[in-house]
Amino acid sequence: MPYMQRRRLVAAGDISGDDPYRYKLPKTGRFTGFEIELRCQRANTRTLNTVVYPIETQIDKVELLRGGTRPIISLTGAQLDAMNYWDFKRPNPRRYRQEDATEERLALFLLGGRGLYDREYGYDMDKLGETYLEIDHSLTADATDKFDVSTSLLDVYAYQWMGPGIPSFKGYFRSRQLAYWTTAAAATIKTIEIPVGYPIRRIAVQAGTRARTLGATFSELEVIVNDGEYSPVHIKSCMDWVMAEVVEYGLHNLIGGIDYLVASTEMDLPYWWSYYQTVLAQNYGASGQPVINTHGITIPARLQATTAVAGEAMFTTRGWGFQKCLRIGFDHEHDGFDLLPTAGLGALDLQVTEATADYAARCFVQDVLTY
Repeated sequence: MPYMQRRRLVAAGDISGDDPYRYKLPKTGRFTGFEIELRCQRANTRTLNTVVYPIETQIDKVELLRGGTRPIISLTGAQLDAMNYWDFKRPNPRRYRQEDATEERLALFLLGGRGLYDREYGYDMDKLGETYLEIDHSLTADATDKFDVSTSLLDVYAYQWMGPGIPSFKGYFRSRQLAYWTTAAAATIKTIEIPVGYPIRRIAVQAGTRARTLGATFSELEVIVNDGEYSPVHIKSCMDWVMAEVVEYGLHNLIGGIDYLVASTEMDLPYWWSYYQTVLAQNYGASGQPVINTHGITIPARLQATTAVAGEAMFTTRGWGFQKCLRIGFDHEHDGFDLLPTAGLGALDLQVTEATADYAARCFVQDVLTY
């Protein structure tokens, strides 16, 4: 019987001189995925109230490059975090903290199929050939509240089928960002061409501006086939869509951490959700800690030390639209019956109606390739 082996491929310390960090993956074997575990300490205690840096925001790009140049995966850290949320139905393991010399930690997964034990889709390295993992990062302490990159630790793990009777993969999932732009004006329509030829599993958009929701960035989203022949998806409320997604896909939408509160100052929490449902907080540490106030269920969600005493606060948040991302999914059925076939299409577009001007917007997609 085959079995799954999780093994560490490499452990790298202090990647300050490695931007991008590049690692050559094994040439042979059948892998369902690779895990990146990144750790780094804060450069100093947080002082900025509106600017907040979870570690995934300092991962500019994660790429899996076939032949060293052709991307199998090409996403930002936050986008890959969102992809994993949809894959595993819960946020990735992480440690979030904002005090000097405390460590932040995050696990990200580069999946070849639906999960870590997929027998149908995955990375057959014998067929992919020379493949590299590449990570672009901004872990330098060039802003007041960023990281001490000299303390960084990076581990890469592989999930590999071993033993007799290992499965033969028929294909793998490809994930990449297609567009990054700044909105022009309210009611402006932007058309993003989605490449055709392979079944589409997910089309996703992301709001990229601080303290701006999906709905503040996109007023409508519509998938259009053959230049208007028909539209399989038309979204008129981003909030309704991501709320329904939690129930439809059985997502676990709870996450938390430990933040540092400057005395008498409202401190933004990480923008992990586009729409906050609840925020709960309590003191972390010994006596003499501040009295804590929570502020609203909109972006930015904030905590405040209402007295002249600074200190740390443990918090949990619940919400919708993880990493301010919205998924248009064609992946409910495990057998792939409801994937969006595109081989016979002349054109496939995502038509975006912008809600206002000067907001960052992104589009990324996942399709299914065969060997």
